[in-house]
Amino acid sequence: MTMEVELRFEGELARVRFVGKKGVQMFSADARVRLANVLAELEQAVDCRVVVFEAEGRTFIAGADIKELEQLDYRSGLAIARAGQRLMQRITNLNAITVAAVHAACAGGGCELALACDLRLAAESTVIGLPEVKLGLIPGWGGTARAVRLFGSAVARRMILSGELFNATDAARLGIVDSVTADAEFREAIDRRLEQLLVGGPKAVAAAKRLIADFEGGDIDLQLEAEAEAFARCCDAEESTEGTTAFLEKRPPKWN
Repeated sequence: MTMEVELRFEGELARVRFVGKKGVQMFSADARVRLANVLAELEQAVDCRVVVFEAEGRTFIAGADIKELEQLDYRSGLAIARAGQRLMQRITNLNAITVAAVHAACAGGGCELALACDLRLAAESTVIGLPEVKLGLIPGWGGTARAVRLFGSAVARRMILSGELFNATDAARLGIVDSVTADAEFREAIDRRLEQLLVGGPKAVAAAKRLIADFEGGDIDLQLEAEAEAFARCCDAEESTEGTTAFLEKRPPKWN
């Protein structure tokens, strides 16, 4: 299932919209290429000050394509982890303020994209989390490293070890999302927040982003490489084969 990634500039604001078949957005390999192309445009857009990632339909982004994950071994798992991490890090490294406007299910790779953004704004219908352990895997596109850096080890453990999907209220209480708005008011609330984010000085905002990243603690590159290695080892184990197969067959996994 493919996903289009559309980019529209509205003055100093850029809107990146994910559009999937029947409103289900999924991070397939070709969707990641499309996102990379959009990010290349954003990296050159010197007048862009705020970028919002948004979608419509049944999901924000439901995660990676499970059929692709089912085929991974150590070598291909390491490659896809490193490539996905680079993609998410490019979002983090944008000089513009980045906002994930999450209106529905935001899981796995979708959650990792949201964690790569500066702000996560949620509608009441949002459910968000990192359910990879249910597939015999771990978050491999920066989710493990960023969850610890952003929320601390206690919340990261709850998110990753349980694979739990949090409703919007619980996600806000844990700090996973920054705000929650009623579904009917969500789009208007997002637009008001985006207007507020455009008032800061561009150079000051860029400098503040760099300092915050430096102050979060730990070398992100070392953390991401350790995560990629762990993800690759999971891909080379029987658990991930059973986990992904069970998901596709719509049955509980049978762990050894």
